Amino acid sequence: MKKDLKKRGNTLYIKISIIVLILSALIVLGVMTYNILFSSNDSSRFVGIENYKLTDKEIKSAKDKIKELENISDIDIYVKSKIIRIIVNLEQDIELDALKAKSNEMIKSFSQENLSYYDVEIFVESKNKDSEIYPKIGYKYKTNSEFVW
Repeated sequence: MKKDLKKRGNTLYIKISIIVLILSALIVLGVMTYNILFSSNDSSRFVGIENYKLTDKEIKSAKDKIKELENISDIDIYVKSKIIRIIVNLEQDIELDALKAKSNEMIKSFSQENLSYYDVEIFVESKNKDSEIYPKIGYKYKTNSEFVW
């Protein structure tokens, strides 16, 4: 009887060990697959980004172009990964078509080299809480010539 219990204990120990080994192998395989599929793509997206820096002149020119519109309270322009982000805050609502036209003019403030590398996003918000027009987001892919709203 003691031999039967000892034999069952050994068998159970062997089965549990095999299950643990299989689970460990599956986890390692899963992590390796994830790294192969996803992590190598992230680093290649930013290759050469150091060659495409926005100048102070480009940023000032872009801000000045948007400031030609009325009721602009604040503009912020910065780069996040491969995207030039422009945040425009309005004191009051302005005509959307005027904003769209001025935004497309503003793109010319950036060098062609930078525009061929970066996408451009423009976020427009109004301090008018009852606004029926804003917020709006415009997006320009690096190969496009104008924003899509």
